[in-house]
Amino acid sequence: MLKDDLNTLSTSSTVQLPDGQSDSLIFPIVESQREIKGDKQCLNERRLDNVSMEQWIAVANIQSGTLQPRQYFDESEIDSLAKNFRENGFKGILNVRPLDTERYELIAGERRWRAAKKAGIKKVLCLVNQFSDEEALQFSLIENIKRVDLSKLEETMAILRLIEMRYGLSQAQASKIIRTEGHPDKRSRCDVAPSQELQNIEAVLRSFDIELQTFRTRNLRSLFLPNELIQAHLKGQISWSIALEMHKLKDTTVRQALLEEILNRESTSFRWVQQRVKALRAEVSEPIKQASASLGHQLKVVAQQINKVEQQLNQDQRHQLETILQTLDDFLKNAGE
Repeated sequence: MLKDDLNTLSTSSTVQLPDGQSDSLIFPIVESQREIKGDKQCLNERRLDNVSMEQWIAVANIQSGTLQPRQYFDESEIDSLAKNFRENGFKGILNVRPLDTERYELIAGERRWRAAKKAGIKKVLCLVNQFSDEEALQFSLIENIKRVDLSKLEETMAILRLIEMRYGLSQAQASKIIRTEGHPDKRSRCDVAPSQELQNIEAVLRSFDIELQTFRTRNLRSLFLPNELIQAHLKGQISWSIALEMHKLKDTTVRQALLEEILNRESTSFRWVQQRVKALRAEVSEPIKQASASLGHQLKVVAQQINKVEQQLNQDQRHQLETILQTLDDFLKNAGE
């Protein structure tokens, strides 16, 4: 199983190679007959010529991974892990790939690497693989996606990046295909076959046990969240469901006030947030409804007055009125932009 395979890579101190298979290992180091949850087809078909090398590497020679899905790290957790390393020595193993003869790029294990630096650890145990960019991102994503604290935003961005690497579809293109061609209304039509692009996207999503509709309706929404909700979610201050619910508040001031209220509470349930959002939306929408009703009434009065005097207007007055109406029409057409 994936978790067992990845735990072997992340925690074992020795790597045993099957007899006669030193040049035919499956990415990253698993026997071909094992089932892997992360991209099964790709991992079972992809063969690497290199063998993972286990070695102690200077912390100073390792740099943060450019393909790291995780964007936020809790400093308190890193401090706690650093304290443990100072007291008990470095534990675990990092996954890296070589950049040159001395420098390495981190693929998985960034929290342990950051904690080791804070603890003043000089060398850490690493597994070295010649990962391509696609393999590095995929391995890092598989390693992180099994953890419950990987945010939906980080997961979404990493999966879209993997699709881009593998199939050449930009994140904007992939998102558009998922939103339009992946819509249930279009999917239900038996006379329309899914495009190759959509099939490729679905293959990647299936490899991580993610349904297309789940990704379309929930994950993609993360790309449109306001920054304050993104940061609060990445820091683990609000859940994904709460972030989506708060996004229903379009007034920035109201939304930020609610966020402050949530952060100052000891605990906050989704139901509580849902009720607060509903109440706040009602408060905001009522004045708008009243204003709209008032404007509508004024327009009706003006229209009635025009009908009464229209036949009495001279040419200049009629021209002035037409100019005013054209200005109003232009304003209304551009008001929503």
